[in-house]
Order: sequence, then structure tokens, then C-alpha cells
Amino acid sequence: MKTNFTRSFSKIVFSLFLLLISLSVYSQEELDILEAYEEYTEAPREVVYLHLNKSTYVIGEIIGFTAYVLDKKDKRPSALTTNLYVSIEDDAKNIVKQKLIEVQNGVASNTIEVDSLFAHGNYRIKAYTNWMNNFNEQNHFIETIKIKDQKVRDITENETTNTIDAQFLPESGHLLHGVENTIGVVIKDKNGYGIPSVSGEVMDGDGNTITSFKTNQLGICRFAIVADISQNYTVKLDNQDIILNLNEMMKSHRNGVILSVKRLKDKFFVSAITNANTLNSIKNKRYSLVLHNGDDANLIDIYFTDHTVVTKVIELDSKPGLKILTLFNENDQPIAERLIFNYKDIPIIKSQTEPSITQLKDSVTISLNFKTIDPSAEHNISASILPQGTKSYKSDHSIISYNYLRPYVKGHIQNAKYYFTNIDERKKFELDNLLITQGWSSYDWNTIFKGSPDLSNDFEQGIIIKANYASKNLDESGTPNSLAYHFNNEGFLISEANLDQQSYVIKRLFPEEGNTIKLSEITSKKELKPANVYLQFFPREIPKLRNSRSIASNLKPNYKQDTKEESNDNTLSFETLKNIQKLNEVIVTANPDLLRRERENELKTGKYGRVSVINEDDQNTYIRLLDYLEYKAWNLATKTSGPNITTSRLATTPNSTAITNPFLSQLVNFGVNIFLNDALLVDYTRIEELFLTNVDYVEINRFGVGDGMRSPAGFIKIYTKNPTGPLNLNKNAKAYGFPLTFSKQKQFYAPKYKYYNDDFYKHYGTIDWKPNLKVDSNGNITMKIAQPEVPITLFIEGMANDGSFIFEEEPILLNKG
Repeated sequence: MKTNFTRSFSKIVFSLFLLLISLSVYSQEELDILEAYEEYTEAPREVVYLHLNKSTYVIGEIIGFTAYVLDKKDKRPSALTTNLYVSIEDDAKNIVKQKLIEVQNGVASNTIEVDSLFAHGNYRIKAYTNWMNNFNEQNHFIETIKIKDQKVRDITENETTNTIDAQFLPESGHLLHGVENTIGVVIKDKNGYGIPSVSGEVMDGDGNTITSFKTNQLGICRFAIVADISQNYTVKLDNQDIILNLNEMMKSHRNGVILSVKRLKDKFFVSAITNANTLNSIKNKRYSLVLHNGDDANLIDIYFTDHTVVTKVIELDSKPGLKILTLFNENDQPIAERLIFNYKDIPIIKSQTEPSITQLKDSVTISLNFKTIDPSAEHNISASILPQGTKSYKSDHSIISYNYLRPYVKGHIQNAKYYFTNIDERKKFELDNLLITQGWSSYDWNTIFKGSPDLSNDFEQGIIIKANYASKNLDESGTPNSLAYHFNNEGFLISEANLDQQSYVIKRLFPEEGNTIKLSEITSKKELKPANVYLQFFPREIPKLRNSRSIASNLKPNYKQDTKEESNDNTLSFETLKNIQKLNEVIVTANPDLLRRERENELKTGKYGRVSVINEDDQNTYIRLLDYLEYKAWNLATKTSGPNITTSRLATTPNSTAITNPFLSQLVNFGVNIFLNDALLVDYTRIEELFLTNVDYVEINRFGVGDGMRSPAGFIKIYTKNPTGPLNLNKNAKAYGFPLTFSKQKQFYAPKYKYYNDDFYKHYGTIDWKPNLKVDSNGNITMKIAQPEVPITLFIEGMANDGSFIFEEEPILLNKG
């Protein structure tokens, strides 16, 4: 057990206001509190934030996002996890889409298509790591997004007096008789949004007004009263003509101790307050005040002697963020808690100059300077470019609020980014009002006292394969053969056997869709043979998010579904999503040729060759794959001949002697590379007898474009309908597919609109999305976009490796003509 707590705040000075407390000697009880806390917080935590390009999407659009995975304690990029899970679920908590994303140096970006799986309504997008499932605090990302169907009208219902949600929350959770109590006020509408400028009067049992209040633009304020347990307090909301019984909404106690905090610049006056009824029963008993932030902690003993108030002055250091004050009674039971926030030296980076704009006829180049960012250190900036009149960028959080505020509180915070925009004394006061209403923090002391969390969910870095061997994998002496594996064109690597676990382990693989791994055994005679082993993959599926409190769902959408269509003909078209069909519970007769062409268009994305999807006519006409290729790929085998190839024209070289099919032999002799499920073939027996019924689609690339210098004579890529099963690609190796793969990073495409000057475009249109911007040697980030038809706003977020954050909204006016 430690006697010197080196993790204490080194620069926080506890000044005594009424009495002196010695901190040099801790009692056994004090050690128990701090030791339990230290054990619980010792394991590192991560926080993930998604910068979404919008928060409202039209069906057919693309969701663009940049993920920032940070160490919770030092607010710097996490180097521990590479696997990030992103999912979208509907109001019924059904998962609509989910992805596994590779994180590098704390950053990842990707896209999600808003296709026919979505309907008009409200959804939640979540992002988390497997490691986060070890903890109860909300370190994962969750945000409400809205999906709009152009054919469905949005209706906002008028609020009525019966839908007011008024909450009155004492600073310490309950009212204490005979002393001044601070009460936090939150007044919301039925959708969970704060109602601004609501005036109220607090009245005693005789109808006398004691005090009054008025909510700010987020529906929050505070007032103070000297509580009298014999009084029946009521509140009248003038604007709404509502009278509320305050006693029914708050617990009132004749005896007890409460916490009260007053802020003066960078000092917090923290008072433990009791009343005359309680003082004699608690005099000279030890109370403890713990100040922590999820990492560092310090404890100070408090004794009530002849005074009902004990005050400590906390002068905060240069380590900004939320601090949690917890008061414990003589039995080490937490009885009151108060959240405070230290704005001092919060590391926010702002662009240094006005944006530099270069306009051409069809494009605009915009540069912003962030000279305080070191271009040689890891950093990333993402920018969403939207019309200035947009209604589709309404997220509550920024990267700053999600790291400094969100993980430490339980409740939903409306427009949390407001408290970190143009920070002044008013913002600091309003955030303190918010924190009064939040009650206890996300750190549950009942959980903390249970000891270290169960760390059964690992940090994940790629896919791990455990290849279990049996007696058939042993040599003559009973020693397991070595395992050679080939993945992602890296050549063969060796994995030695783990004798204790009777397996081989291959780590840090990052397969994408269609990738396979080829395995061979190295015999005692240094020969290769296909490895017949039982494979286990970790992870093999996307894990569920265990701690998934639906905080984001507290805010309901501002509309409901209606079958009446809007008078809106500003239709959208997309380069990657063509003719999206939503299938209801009706019989739909589809044109097979049309569906085939649609799928071929989708598969062509990122490919340079000719893509052909195999249909039933192909299967009946050609039966075998090679017969089909002889018709489709004849121009790869000859420069002068047509599709009717004869064997008399074939070359006879050593490369083709083992191939029985003449056409395949000629392809090989001409140097045409052939891939099966993205694995380059070196032995062709597997495809000589392959039937078209087992083939999904084929890509034929005459000039090898997209395959580097490997295929100058062109290539053919064959994709089967079951690429995840074992494939005998050659005599010496066996290929296995992955049950779970990483999502490929795809290019973001902005929609094309029929009109660029109507209200629909101004409110919901998308101009561009830049997920991975870097500063140059002069500190500039530069982005080039198509010439917009309207004024634009840049929504910029990002981080630097030193723990600094970027968050700003930059309106841009462009010269027309």
C-alpha cells in the first residue's frame, strides 16, 4: 500500500479558509479511498469522437466521417488500438449498418452510404473500441443523426403547456434545512430541447415571492433559497402559466451536509455546509473531500468543530478540464458531489489569418494558416463544406467538448460545443450552471470500491489468427512443422509453433474485403505443403457495445413521418449510388438486365478494367469459366485474332506444358496474370474445372492499369460466390478467407443537384468533405473544391499531437463573376 501519492495534482494548492488541515499524514481510511480510486483508474482509457460531415442526410447521400481516438488522460492520439467499430442503429435499436475501421496514429476516416436500408427518421451512429467495453463510463461516441426522404414532409408540432419538462436540481442532490441552497433549473420541451427565456417565481406557502429566475438560451439557470422544511414551496412559470410543487420535485432534509461551490476567476471556494441541528452529532468526526479528474486525485480531511461551514480554496493549475469533488462522511460513504470545470490554458488552436481564397472558373482553392501546429508531428484536420444557410449541421458536440466534458457526465448535454466557442466569463458561468444540473458524475463510487475493472476485453490491433495443429501437422519426431504464411503481397513469413497451446499465432493482419491468407507447412525436409489446420480468428465478428446508454436518444427528432409529399423537385443524383430502390412488403418485378448493370456499375468503383457479373444466361451458355473467358477475354491472348482461337496458333513453352486448356495456356504465355479472389495464381488447376455457377463476377483489364508494374500484359480477376472458404490455390499452399474484414476507405462524392439556389439546397445540400488535411511547412492547410453557387461555411475540427484541438466555423464569401 502506498504512503506517498505521486499521482496527486502537483500544482493544485489547497488553501485553508477557516481552518488548517495537515496533509502530511493520511489515516488508514483515507488510504482506502485513494487506493481504491487509484486501482480503478490505473488502466488506460480511450475516448473516440467522430467528426461527421453533417447531422442530417437525404436518402442517397454519403455519410463522411473522421474518427479521432484519444487517450482519455492526456488527450493525445491513442497508440494502443487500431480496430474501431462504427455502427448505425434505428429507433428500435436495430443495427442498420456497421463497419470495422483501421485506425492509424489515432485517426481514421471512412464513408457510409445512406441507401435503401434507411427510411425517413431518427438514427444513432456509434463508434467504439473493444477495450471500451471494460469500463462503465461513456467513452464511446454516440450521436443522433436524421435521415430525410425527399418525398416525406417534415412537420414540427407546436408546443403546448402540457409538454413542459421543468427540473429543479439542488447543488448537492437535496435541500438542507436552515441554510442557503443553490438550485439548478432546466426547462425543456417535449423533444428534450431547452426552452429559452422562461421566467419563474419561487413562492412560499403563503404565496409570497422569495426569488425569481430566467432561463438562458439553452433553458438553464440557477437561484438560491434558504430552505425551510416546514414550507410548501411552489414555482410559477410566467410565460407558461404553470404552477409547480417544488417540494415534490426535490428531497428536503432536516439534517445533513451539502457541498457548495463559488468561483472567483481561477479560484473555486468549496464549502462543506451543515446546519445547527446536525453540528453536534458530527462535531470532530472526519469527513473527506476528494478532488479527481478520472486520473489524478487528492484527498483532504474535513472536521466540523464550532462552525457549520468549512471552506477550502482551490486554485487550479494549468491542467484544464472537468474536476469532480466528492464529499465522504465518517463511514467513507459518498454523500455529495459537485462538478467544476477549469478553463485555464485549455489548448484550442485557432487559424491565425483570414482565409486565403483563389477562384478559378470552375474551382476554388481555400487556405487557412495554423502556424502553431508542427507539420512534422502527427496531426489531422477535417473540414465539412456546406452552404451558409445549412440546417444539416446540428451536432451537439465538438471534438473539444467530447474529450473534456462528455466522458465525465451522465446526462445529455444540449449544444455542448457552445461552451467552448468564444469563451468568456459568461460562458464559464453558464457551464457551471449546467454542471449543477448534472448531479453525480459518470464515475460511480460503488463501482470504484469494487476494485480494478475486469479487463477481459483486449486492446485490438488488427486480426489475430490462431492456427491449431494436430498430429497430422507433426514430423517424424513428433515436432510440429513450421507454418509459412503469405498475406497482402508481403512474401512468405514464418510462424513458429506454440507448444503449450498447440497452435501457431499470426498477429496484426489488416485484411480488406476479398483478401485471403495462404498457409503452408514447412516439413523437416524443407519442403512446402498445404497447411491443413483449424483456424480461429480474433475478432471474428463486430462486438456489441456493452455500455450503451442511449444518451443521444433523449433528443427526439423535430419532425414526424407524413405520407404527403413536399413540393420539391430538386432531385439528387450520385456517382456511386444509382437508382436506389427501397423494397416495401410488396411483390416487385425487377428487370434482371437492369439489376445486373446496376451491380456492375457499383463494382466498377475503384477498378479500371471491364467488370462482368455472371448471370443465369452465362451459366447456361458457357457452363465452365474458361469457356466464358475465351469469349470475353480473347483480346488478351492475341493482338490480331478474333474470338475463334485455334490450337494450331498456340505457343508451346515450359510455362504452358502443365496446362491442359489451350486458351489458358496462351494467356499464361502472353504474361497475363490471373487472380482468384485477389490471390495471384501460380498453379491453374483450380480454375480449369471451375464452373460458372460458382463465379460471382470477373474483371478483365487488358493493359494492367491499377496493378502497378506487376501486370504489363493485363490481368483477369475472378471472384467466386464463396470467397471465405478454403481455396486450393496451388500445390504448396491453402488459402483461407477472413470472417471479418476492415472497410476500405472510399472516395467521398458530393451529390449533384438539379438546382443550386433553392431552399432545399441551401438547407440540406452538400458541397464537399475533406477528411484528412495536413499543414504544410508554412502551417497552411489547403483545400480545393468545385466552384459553389452559394456562400459557404467551413466546419473545421482536428487535433495536434501535443493534445491541442481545432474547432471553428469559418464563413466564406466568394466573388461571383
